[in-house]
Amino acid sequence: EEIVEKNSSFKMASDSCTSSVHILRGDIIIMATDGLFDNVDVEDLASIALQWEHDSGFIDNIGGIPKRDKRWAKGESRTDISAQSIPRLAEILCEKARENSLDNTVDSPFAMLAKENDIMWSGGMPDDCTVIAMHVVGKDSNSFPR
Repeated sequence: EEIVEKNSSFKMASDSCTSSVHILRGDIIIMATDGLFDNVDVEDLASIALQWEHDSGFIDNIGGIPKRDKRWAKGESRTDISAQSIPRLAEILCEKARENSLDNTVDSPFAMLAKENDIMWSGGMPDDCTVIAMHVVGKDSNSFPR
């Protein structure tokens, strides 16, 4: 269906950019508006997600990711814990975006891009923010035959 808006560069669905990525158990998928990505850099997103995995009990300081992978190989996916705790990750990311958007001392991704284009901007970019977080964990452990 064609979009009839003269100021839009997007006219047809076929004009959109698409790609595909293979996902693995343990991956965390973040879909969000520019309110997140303009204010929180990728390294901080990864650190926050890793902390969420620690706080939710998916990985720990003793066995780390290899221990998690062994647990999953035995069918212990902790699907229920993931389903209950993943909304908290989205909330944490939105809170971080808001915090950074109001901080004029941080060099946000938006500010860095502005400076690269000779626009003097410091701090974050106040904006609305929507985050959808997903955690790939596989089947519930109850679905495996014993």
